[in-house]
Amino acid sequence: MKSRLRGLMIGIVVSILIAGCVEKTHQDERYVNTSTPLFFPVQKYTNPRVQMTAELEGELVQINGCIRVNNYLLVWPYGFSVSANGEAIQINNSTGKPVAIVGDKVILSGGEKPGDIIANFSRELPSSRCSGPYWIVGDVVTDD
Repeated sequence: MKSRLRGLMIGIVVSILIAGCVEKTHQDERYVNTSTPLFFPVQKYTNPRVQMTAELEGELVQINGCIRVNNYLLVWPYGFSVSANGEAIQINNSTGKPVAIVGDKVILSGGEKPGDIIANFSRELPSSRCSGPYWIVGDVVTDD
């Protein structure tokens, strides 16, 4: 009886150790590691003088705390914010309404700006943490 109990205890301990070492192999792309602090640059002005109307289409991703689409670091409209809803990273508009989640396919109006003038658009940029190229975001549309 003692050896059976000892075997059971060893089995439980080994199971716990193995479970702690196993990495999930399948993960919903909307749920990402939020342990890295996010860098979320926003535009300086509530009403920019110029509205850019180009379109950028792709998947909203988080790489090393930088939120990007097609390698562009996104500079969000004034008043936008980022939050974590569980493990999902959610982008909120100026009224606090969610407009996108990391992993969504999005269409962003706006335009590309070079690094030498990006400080004219955002107080947080340029940054050695999240480099360009930079996309000044106008509107956000999720592609469901």
